[in-house]
Amino acid sequence: MSNRLTPFSLRLRALLAGLLLWWLLPAAAWAQQRPAAPADAPPSTRRCVWVRLAANQDTTLFSLQDTLTVVPASVSLNGRSVAYEPATDQYRYVRPSSRFPNPEPGLPDMVLPPAGPDSVLVCYRVLPLRLAEPRFRRPRSLHDTLQFWQRPTFGTQDFSVKEQILNTPGINKTGNLSRGVSFGNAQNVFVSSSLNLQLEGKLTDNIDLTAAISDQNVPFQPEGNTQQLQEFDRIYITLTNPRWSLTAGDVVLRNKPDYFLRYYKNIQGGAGEVNFGQLPAGGFGGGAGAGISNQQLFQYPNAAGGSTGTFITTSPTIAPAAGSGQVQPGTATPPTADPYAPAGRSGGVLTPNGTGPNTSQTVTTRREAGTRAPLLSVAKGQAFATTSVAAGGAKGKFASIDIAPLENVQGPYRLRGPNGEQFIIVLANSERVYLDGRLLVRGFDADYIIDYNQAELTFSPRHLITRNTRIKVDYEYSDFNYARSLVQASHYQQLGRLQVHANFYREADNPDNSPNLTLNDGQKALLRRSGNVSRVTAPGDTLVPYDRRQIQYRRETLPDPATGLPTRVFVYPPLDTLALVYNVQFTNLGPGQGSYNLGTTPGEANANGRVYTFVGTNRGTYEPVRVLPTPLKKQLITVGTSYALDSTATVFVDLASSELELNRFAADGATGRAMRVGYVVQNRPVSLPGLVGYQLRSNIDYEYTSRRFTPIDRYRDIEFDRNWSTGNTLIGNNQTPREENIFNAGVGLIKDANNALGYRLSRRYRAGEVSGVQHWLDAAHQLGRVQLRGNLFLLNSQAGRRESRWARGEAAARYVGGALEPGYAYRFDKNRVARAEAGDSLTSANYYDEHALFVQSRDTARLKFRVDYSFRRDQTPNAEQTSLRERGRAHTWQGTLISHLSATQDLNILATYRDLSARDTTGQTQPGAPAPGFVRDRTVLGKLDWNASFWQNTVRSELSYAVATGRELRRDFAYLAVPNGQGTHYWNDLNDDGLQQKNEFFEAQTPDAQFRTYIKVFLPTDDYLPAFTNRFSYRLTLSAPREWRDAAGWRELISRFSTLTTVTLDRKSTENTLNARLNPFAFQTADSLLLSLNKLLRNTLYFNRSNPIFGAELTIQQTQQKVLLTQGFDTRNLASQNLLLRRTLAQSFTGRLNGTRAIRENQSSYLETRNFRVEQYEVAPEVSYQPSTVWRFTTTYLFTTKRNLAGADVGTKGTFHELGLETRISQVGKRTVSATGRYVGVGFTGNQLSLVGLEILNALRPGTNFTWNLNLEQRLSNGLNITLAYDGRKPQGLNAIHTGRMQVAVLF
Repeated sequence: MSNRLTPFSLRLRALLAGLLLWWLLPAAAWAQQRPAAPADAPPSTRRCVWVRLAANQDTTLFSLQDTLTVVPASVSLNGRSVAYEPATDQYRYVRPSSRFPNPEPGLPDMVLPPAGPDSVLVCYRVLPLRLAEPRFRRPRSLHDTLQFWQRPTFGTQDFSVKEQILNTPGINKTGNLSRGVSFGNAQNVFVSSSLNLQLEGKLTDNIDLTAAISDQNVPFQPEGNTQQLQEFDRIYITLTNPRWSLTAGDVVLRNKPDYFLRYYKNIQGGAGEVNFGQLPAGGFGGGAGAGISNQQLFQYPNAAGGSTGTFITTSPTIAPAAGSGQVQPGTATPPTADPYAPAGRSGGVLTPNGTGPNTSQTVTTRREAGTRAPLLSVAKGQAFATTSVAAGGAKGKFASIDIAPLENVQGPYRLRGPNGEQFIIVLANSERVYLDGRLLVRGFDADYIIDYNQAELTFSPRHLITRNTRIKVDYEYSDFNYARSLVQASHYQQLGRLQVHANFYREADNPDNSPNLTLNDGQKALLRRSGNVSRVTAPGDTLVPYDRRQIQYRRETLPDPATGLPTRVFVYPPLDTLALVYNVQFTNLGPGQGSYNLGTTPGEANANGRVYTFVGTNRGTYEPVRVLPTPLKKQLITVGTSYALDSTATVFVDLASSELELNRFAADGATGRAMRVGYVVQNRPVSLPGLVGYQLRSNIDYEYTSRRFTPIDRYRDIEFDRNWSTGNTLIGNNQTPREENIFNAGVGLIKDANNALGYRLSRRYRAGEVSGVQHWLDAAHQLGRVQLRGNLFLLNSQAGRRESRWARGEAAARYVGGALEPGYAYRFDKNRVARAEAGDSLTSANYYDEHALFVQSRDTARLKFRVDYSFRRDQTPNAEQTSLRERGRAHTWQGTLISHLSATQDLNILATYRDLSARDTTGQTQPGAPAPGFVRDRTVLGKLDWNASFWQNTVRSELSYAVATGRELRRDFAYLAVPNGQGTHYWNDLNDDGLQQKNEFFEAQTPDAQFRTYIKVFLPTDDYLPAFTNRFSYRLTLSAPREWRDAAGWRELISRFSTLTTVTLDRKSTENTLNARLNPFAFQTADSLLLSLNKLLRNTLYFNRSNPIFGAELTIQQTQQKVLLTQGFDTRNLASQNLLLRRTLAQSFTGRLNGTRAIRENQSSYLETRNFRVEQYEVAPEVSYQPSTVWRFTTTYLFTTKRNLAGADVGTKGTFHELGLETRISQVGKRTVSATGRYVGVGFTGNQLSLVGLEILNALRPGTNFTWNLNLEQRLSNGLNITLAYDGRKPQGLNAIHTGRMQVAVLF
């Protein structure tokens, strides 16, 4: 063996020697000298610095100065992390404790001087860059604002300014303008137009412009399931200035502060407001908003006859400006919530100081304490005024109605017109819903939702609706029977301590302009003879020529099933088209009030419209009469003044004059007068022993209204008449004229929300209806941690021939300050109404006692909950009306839970269970009832929301679940003729009888105008069925952690998969078992107990979802819908399984393979000929070639088979072979051109004209079919585009069909 060492051996020995030398070096020497890193090694990101500690302090705050960005999580000291405060970019180090307990009891702790080193070594890591380093593409010196004057050309090039067709500096524009034309050899020429433009900006330095302009003629009303509404159909232009504002278009008018004048109106017209002098904060209600003439003005409740309080808490002055942060009396800021009210109720407010419903709306003058101002002053800041004028056409009418509640039914409840109109449209955002005297908040997660088009109101699970619930709704509705004009003007003037105001309001229908009401000469003469009434009944039949598109009747003499006498009746259909034919309008008069009912035979149910059949006198619901509304006129003039005696006392006077014409055809009206005078003291300090911190509030006022006085809208409290134990005496056009006198006096002391005492006395005399006295007492006091509250209401009155003795009150106590806050409340309401001449003969009574217990968490607790239990016992007069007997007893449990389980989990639960035992009106006894003659009813109501994410969002879950008791509406539909090309269906007379039946209408499969001549519309009905509702919605997203994408083995494989699952069910059933009510999956569509169903099940499994080379998707979906109609049920079912594979074959080639199996099913219980179940298979390969970013070529092939497996046309089958080629040229920012040609070979077996045949063929014909299209989108300039489209189709055996379209659009 050679002794010569190889180079490798030498290097190995040198390396071992170096390692040995490093091991033998002393540790101290290594600390002084760090080894040099290799030249090619990356720089180390770890750094250490010495930090000096603060002298004589335990805590030291320090910052780390480095040229690179420090990673805060890496900062450590002796191996331990250091606390970091991002707000100050500082680190905090706390020395070991130097504070020790003193061995002597009662003496402070001993603090020793800080020991240890005066500095510590802090180590950290940095990023290889500095994130906070300023970066710029131009020298910063160019942005020096002090040198702009030396560079006059700088800034002239604004790179953010786009090329615009219409240049409007200072005004921001959004929207579009388009004009289009469509033509073809199988259709007429159609012209389309669309304008949607929003403007906002400044015309000048002092004039702001806001506008929303559109030419669409279809009104879209928002859905009433949110608190804030987005109104799509408002068109307006507003100009605002610090001194004035002008609005034209759709304007919302709200009254300014006035006692007698209240209104909320939507008009189409104009409004303006001018301010004089320097207005105070908020002015007389603030300024104008966009599209709103006086946006800041709200309705104020009324002090006279308020429902719960004794006196007002805030001065009845003008409203503060919107957004000023000030509290508006009686509106936005609620008083302290009643902790003793049942959980979940938005109301339940104990108002010992009368906050809210008793706030007066008299305009008064408030001044701060200090120098006494003169009576009349024109000095700056003491004299100001505002004048407003508005005029236009009113969109709706005001109505205020009571809704009769149903036991345990949340809704929907149908709103009706004041004259009995069954089907109305409620104007969006005009409704005010009151539940037991409390104003509710609209919203799916709040108190109620409303369908404005159907006028249906549904309450949320927050409120359990029982037969004892009081529901009142104020709203505006649209009927357009007559064109209604509206004129409004007001002036408010402040002169020192004196304030005066005047208002004029007039709304009137035009008898000669009735857009939706056709009146012949005879009907107009009838209206003139009817006098001053609000509605007139006229015959509903009209002799007309025969028209097969309408439901028409012939007239025959038939024996009356009720009396046996010959009677002239209307019979459907006409047998002889040359004989007398009638169009007949039927009116629902109520069960047993009419002679006709809806037809139920197959021919009548299948008719394209509603058919009525004669059943006998007073045996039906409908009558062939027409209710004619009359044109109305209302006018009100108000004048008021107030004078501030000092900073706390004010006297005021309000005067009003009204004019009412119920029927302008008769020109006979009524004039009335009203007056109110009073004195009010607000927040006057009390300097009496034991009352330090208390303030005095008192008021005295007198109101007089003449017998013919008629307000515009309701101006008194919503519970005003109920508190006097009488019916509605103000709202409506048919009330009996009465003279009225009301006197109010109140006094109280208030310190805060928990310490107050108040008393109020009210005397009311309404000739022949009400004569009584009310006493109100409210008190609140806090003793340590115990809060005590109570109120008492007493009434002694005579209402006509009845006497009312009413006592109502509440006493409550709550312990606060602990982890749990328990409480107890006792409520009673005992109203005995008896005949004055009969002594103890009880005519009616509202008589109950209620005990309530609750326990809740503190407001600051992380886990918020509340549990309530209440027991209520109701009594009612016996059959002899001599004494009271038990009507029912109810046990109610309610619980709420609001919890943030973690940073990624939220859980909200609301659950209510009510066990009611009520006396049965028929005397039957139900098993399990507490006593003979009683029935038992149990109610479940609840809502659960759970949102969570786990493991860094790899699992995301969203769950919403709700159960309640509601109602389901029977729906009806018909097909309405529209101009060619604007419809969705066409009619094919299958039986050649010349009459339109519902089974003869088919959905158009092509855009050809001759196949789009009808639309399907749902007809409103008033037939509701009680149902138990169950809503379930769940969304689950699963994916692998991101770290697994870089792992190996099974983790890398699983990371390629992800899934998305969605389950949505909304059903209503009549099954009363607990499992059926709580289980959302308890029913199938064929179950007769299932009234309606909307079901969606969808699951998608992804493989390589974000991989551009290869990926796959497997989707399984099922959609089911069941609708309750007047004729029966309609059920639709779609189930599909789809597999999609995609693969990038080369750099420019992409392949896709799509396979689908689907079943489309339609079932109708009344039109069995339209039932089918079509099974469909599809295979669709596709290859795309994209040589550049401009060109793309796509070839497709689609093979489809369809077969009907059920219904009248079993065995109908279709086979389709479709071959297509598409070319697309896309130049970004310039143009896009696409051309497509397809060949479709169709093999078909069956009846082509049947519904199944049309469903399978989809507008194609057996044999060879060709389709082609060419589209061009060209950008002419920035914001101006032109679109050209050409479509062609050549079915087998028919001539080619050509259609062309052109559209020019401008984008703002």
